[in-house]
Amino acid sequence: MKVRILFFASLRDELGESRTVEVAEALPGETTVAALREAVSALTPAAARLGRRLLVAVNERYAADADAVRPGDTVAFLPPLAGG
Repeated sequence: MKVRILFFASLRDELGESRTVEVAEALPGETTVAALREAVSALTPAAARLGRRLLVAVNERYAADADAVRPGDTVAFLPPLAGG
């Protein structure tokens, strides 16, 4: 399954605005956030270094690794947020 992923902040600087990645389907027409996290970690050392600390949103809502991703979903990866 091909999924288009949007990148923000420092990830966007390194990877560009978006990329399409190929991931295995957990069920027909569906994959998981965990599979996408693995695919993105393979793209660049910065993403691999951040690993599970990367925040993932599916359809503008934060998502857990077990959450499903289906064709047409909007997926975004963000580096960890810091505040002050």
